[in-house]
Amino acid sequence: MAKEFTAEELIKALREWGELDDSPDAFRWLWETTTKMNEWLKRGDGIAVYENHDLGHRERGDKKFTSYGSTDAQLESATPPEILPDGVGGTINWRYTLIGTYKGDPLSV
Repeated sequence: MAKEFTAEELIKALREWGELDDSPDAFRWLWETTTKMNEWLKRGDGIAVYENHDLGHRERGDKKFTSYGSTDAQLESATPPEILPDGVGGTINWRYTLIGTYKGDPLSV
């Protein structure tokens, strides 16, 4: 079952997943990522977080973030599917399993 993140938990997780330090590049990545996520949230969509769980794959543990909930979202369904559908982001995604969602107020860094 996927976790329902709070805003604070999602920001903390983004920092951990991105192995962010205090460098300008790290802050830029976090700012760009949360800016895009906030666009989704402001239109009423949620954020779905997927993780590569393929034990034999070189990108194991990588995360992908998608919007869900409206016709403007990457995933138009009211709830995100357990497996990220192929084609989202222009890639093959069967390795990516839903680990969490967030739907609420915009994120602040």
